[in-house]
Amino acid sequence: TPFHSMSVASQPTDQVQTCEPTQRHRVLLLTHRFPYPPNRGDRIRSYNLLRVLCDTFDVTLACPHDEPIEPDQMQHVEELCESVITEPVRHTRWLRAGASLLGGKSLTEGLFSIPSLQRKVQAAQQSRPFDVAFVFCSSMFPYVRNELFRSTPRVVDVVDVDSEKWRQMGEENRGPKRWIYKAESRRVKQLEHEIGSTAHSITLVSESEARLFDEVASPPQPSLGVSNGVDAEYFSPPSTSSESDTRRLVFTGVMDYPPNVEGMCWFCSEVLPTIRQRHDIQLDIVGRNPTRKVVELGELPGVNVTSAVPDVRPFLHRASIAISPLHLARGIQNKVLEAMAAGLPVISTPQAATGIDGVDGEHFLIVESTQQWCDALDKLIGDEHHRTQMGRAARDLVVERYAWPAKLAPIQDLLNEMTLT
Repeated sequence: TPFHSMSVASQPTDQVQTCEPTQRHRVLLLTHRFPYPPNRGDRIRSYNLLRVLCDTFDVTLACPHDEPIEPDQMQHVEELCESVITEPVRHTRWLRAGASLLGGKSLTEGLFSIPSLQRKVQAAQQSRPFDVAFVFCSSMFPYVRNELFRSTPRVVDVVDVDSEKWRQMGEENRGPKRWIYKAESRRVKQLEHEIGSTAHSITLVSESEARLFDEVASPPQPSLGVSNGVDAEYFSPPSTSSESDTRRLVFTGVMDYPPNVEGMCWFCSEVLPTIRQRHDIQLDIVGRNPTRKVVELGELPGVNVTSAVPDVRPFLHRASIAISPLHLARGIQNKVLEAMAAGLPVISTPQAATGIDGVDGEHFLIVESTQQWCDALDKLIGDEHHRTQMGRAARDLVVERYAWPAKLAPIQDLLNEMTLT
């Protein structure tokens, strides 16, 4: 309900006053994509953040959308929110991105800058100012970079230190991409400095990302690490006996995201040929928008590439091992948490396991070199008891420590403190 009840003080029996319920505080939530359905990493965090905030506050969601929103998707989000403001991303977004770059700002600021959305957000603030503005991702901060929001507390969930991601991508690429990524890193770093100096509070997806942001942006107060969670009940293994394939591997993720593409191309060229000489391995690469390079991986023996699927759980449940061979990863990987929640043993690079409070060898296996990957796969493929034991330990860990409401409680507490001051 939109109201909390207030206690009524004792009154004389001949005159009882009825107190009006206290209206809930209003929060503007700005996200860079429509958060539903939660079918990719950023949407998973923003959608669960939306759900948690709507438990306590009257939330106005404002966001661009780059895909059609189905009526049932809009209805679901509108049932959670006080109101929803969204505008489509037009083809002119790349013109705005170029203009942003020429104007000394980052490409991503231009990509997510929708003038009609900006006008509607400002009109909502003028009509009835929000108690708090919560910005999800640095690219949406320009929407509250104006006088209308100067006296409104602004909380920014930067999520990851994007300037560091772009810097690493610049180091790993050549030619025009190298220049673009390095330029984007510098411009995003400028934006992070601005957020650090003007936002009231800043959150990121892990303590390590929070420490890195503090080094990069030097905010007056330390940033807060708030981990991702997982819906352990949704991903729980089937109650009936599973028909998992003891030699089937699975990777899930958006397959036009460069770190995912690079990681799977590396695995399929460096690890898969060797391990297939020892075992009849099958690999499912499950994710939307596969690039040409990813589609071509499906031509390799034993590799099955899907596009978007309505539900990743059947692929998790029929596999015996999940892999995450990412060499560039920021924050916590939802794909790893989801596989663990499904009761799968996970083999991962150190980068993809960052921020997950598990023990190597007990809750997952952390490997780096090609030889370590092959040894780990040999070990798990050949030992069903070890696979089962590690999968159970992984699921127990996420059930105990990674439920979404508990993980996002610090953000809810932070906004409660701001609305009480």
